[in-house]
Amino acid sequence: MKLIQKAAFASLVLSASLLLSCKTLVGNALSTALAGANGKGVPQKKKASAADPMIAITGETDVTLVGEFFPTVLKSYEILQAANPRHIGLMTMTGSLNIMYANAFVQTPAETLPNEEFDRQHEAFERAKLHYLRGRDLCLKALDGRHAGFRASVLSGDEDAVKKACVKLGKYDVEASYWACAGWLGAFSLDPLSADLLGTIRSPALILERAASLAPDYNAGAIWELLCNFYMSAPPEFGGDTERGLYCYNEALRASGGKTPGPYVTYAEAICVPAGDRKGFESSLRKALAIDPDADPSRRLMTTIAQKKAKRLLEHASDYFLEW
Repeated sequence: MKLIQKAAFASLVLSASLLLSCKTLVGNALSTALAGANGKGVPQKKKASAADPMIAITGETDVTLVGEFFPTVLKSYEILQAANPRHIGLMTMTGSLNIMYANAFVQTPAETLPNEEFDRQHEAFERAKLHYLRGRDLCLKALDGRHAGFRASVLSGDEDAVKKACVKLGKYDVEASYWACAGWLGAFSLDPLSADLLGTIRSPALILERAASLAPDYNAGAIWELLCNFYMSAPPEFGGDTERGLYCYNEALRASGGKTPGPYVTYAEAICVPAGDRKGFESSLRKALAIDPDADPSRRLMTTIAQKKAKRLLEHASDYFLEW
């Protein structure tokens, strides 16, 4: 294992050297190819017959294998992004990878740790928060590259300024908008008492609402899932809205066609737990577990991760509901 790690590290260093020395020659072309979007953030069209190499990761069911490999992928993209810092597509991709890593491979495993390992869990949550915010900031930088002043406006805490900034967003901004907000809300979920995060918490909701209006079916309802979680968990004075949360859940279910576990897990956690609805909680999680990961190979990894969470929640249902 040590030999493999050394080889991987050597490969990473070699890649860095090559990228940094040849960035003028290959920077934009390679960055665009790997990011899936060009230097201005415009998604690149793919031929219908073209194979997707990312299926080797997104189609994997061995979560541990991907988790061990993911840091190498992440650092490789960060090296490339450092060599081509103005490439908007690469900023978004690198930001999204930080957020995926934080959620799937740092926070989620830490949530399963027993109470006796509180210190270890806290350390993991701090790491997850770091990557959430690193990813958010890269995605906000990408949006700022397309709309000067956007980042400052949404971080100002001024709701009117945020709304004006959101009006500028177009369909090519949806990807960066979604990931920026996923990182933002992910960090907030781990540190809800942070003054910086609390003071700007309405911003991601406003950005997501704009993104949902531009691409309501984005990533099988992913935007609606985030909005549902926000509206159902935030206090009313910070934007919480139960009625809107239920609407967002139904939109997530519509956009996914009921074929992804995410909306069902969201419903169980964000809606059933606060309502004390154990029956609905268990029913929704069983629906999540009934989905066949092989039905959509491109989403197999995320389906597997979501189903692992659904199974854990179901096994610990008594922890979330008081029995009289």
